[in-house]
Amino acid sequence: MPTFRIQVTNTDTEAISDVDRPDPHEARTEALKSALQIGVDEVCKGKPFFDAEVRIKSGRHIVERLVVAIGVSPLR
Repeated sequence: MPTFRIQVTNTDTEAISDVDRPDPHEARTEALKSALQIGVDEVCKGKPFFDAEVRIKSGRHIVERLVVAIGVSPLR
């Protein structure tokens, strides 16, 4: 099974993990889940906005780059 490196980066955080997934699509799903979980944690701590670049690599090759953003605003 191929190993993919998932990297979630923004100005405050960098998380890197290696995951074994059968294809890039499943690695993408795992990467998005990770980025969204980090964002949810940050927003729950009181940060109004979270954004990050997500990179999925196979060896030295970047398979995909994505941007994830989560924002919270009160309704008045």
